[in-house]
Amino acid sequence: MGWGSLQVGRTPLRETYTITYSVNATTGQQSVNLEGMESSPPFTQAQIQARSEDLVSMLDKALPVVFSDKTTQTGFYEVHDVGAAITGWPEAGFFNWTLRLDRIGSENAVDIESRLGSVVRQNGFALTGERWHAPAIGAYGYFTGTTPPSGSIGRVLADAEGTITVFRGIPAGVSPVWGIGASNYLLGRSRVLVAGIERSGIGIRVATTDWTLTNGLIRVTPNPSGSMLQVEGWDGAAWSSKDLDITVGTDLAPPWDAMTILRNDFECVVLRLVKSKSPGRILVDLTLRRGAGFVEGFIQTDASATLGVKTDPALTTTNNAATGYILETSNDVNGNQFTIGVPVTFTGSTTGGVSKATSIELPWYAGYVIDGTSGVSGNTAIHLRDQYIGALTEQALAVKR
Repeated sequence: MGWGSLQVGRTPLRETYTITYSVNATTGQQSVNLEGMESSPPFTQAQIQARSEDLVSMLDKALPVVFSDKTTQTGFYEVHDVGAAITGWPEAGFFNWTLRLDRIGSENAVDIESRLGSVVRQNGFALTGERWHAPAIGAYGYFTGTTPPSGSIGRVLADAEGTITVFRGIPAGVSPVWGIGASNYLLGRSRVLVAGIERSGIGIRVATTDWTLTNGLIRVTPNPSGSMLQVEGWDGAAWSSKDLDITVGTDLAPPWDAMTILRNDFECVVLRLVKSKSPGRILVDLTLRRGAGFVEGFIQTDASATLGVKTDPALTTTNNAATGYILETSNDVNGNQFTIGVPVTFTGSTTGGVSKATSIELPWYAGYVIDGTSGVSGNTAIHLRDQYIGALTEQALAVKR
């Protein structure tokens, strides 16, 4: 009989035969203790290293845990203790791991509470933005109190993952509550892959030339020759693609010198890219939220310069800088339009670029109007702009019903 599988958040492990229960006599907290071993072979050395790094970064996180064999234990848990003993040889390796999980509850007895910020993005166009939120695919019982969202839009994700529902017009001061199966909680998540392996930790070793930031709608990768970033958008059938140059006075030359994962949650992933100056540095932060049709960017530097983002090669765009964005003039070969926006006053162009002179920072976003000139409500360039302005900070928590 083969081993089962154990999915702890994003990290797959081997499900062993034994699980140990304990109950705290003072608090009544139920806990389970697990231990196992991951080895190479059958897994690669890179997979083993990634799993060991990701495990130790789980401490104090509330995560869905899915058992393939002991299905009655599937539910939501808080990681209380983690241990990993790593043994490596040139041709093989393994690590023994231990986990203590404090049980929050089975999936039928737990709600996800999305604690949303109350302030929309400050901007120079007197825009109130659009408050929106996207729970995981398969969410049920979405509840915002006595005032429901004003509407919703479905966005089809890549890799046959399904359609994610984006709720629009979330009432102010409300933290939505919703239910979800533990295995479904991963569907539609934001994620970062390093050398093809999805990672769950922060502050881990990453390769600057081999990473992917994606939520199934937007995909961002480094471009090792030419531009600094490639931004792609999924329309339900194909990926549209544009290369982006980051400019700080002049175009930055690839590759990036370093990359750090600042946040790595199902609802939001934040990366920080570093490029050296002589002397000094340039930081570019990338944020991708679950359900978003755009990636958010933020350029920082230590001395005033003209900061900008532009397509490479140049793209024919309509310059709507007076209202916060530029837009590809006509549909691309997939029938979509690329758009870039900035929440502060900036200089737009008809050649695919935005910039701001004499500045040390520049917030921006880039995304796709799916179906281009035939885009539906919620997916138009103006709606993407408003959703960027209205994007709210989110912390998702698992709570007992």
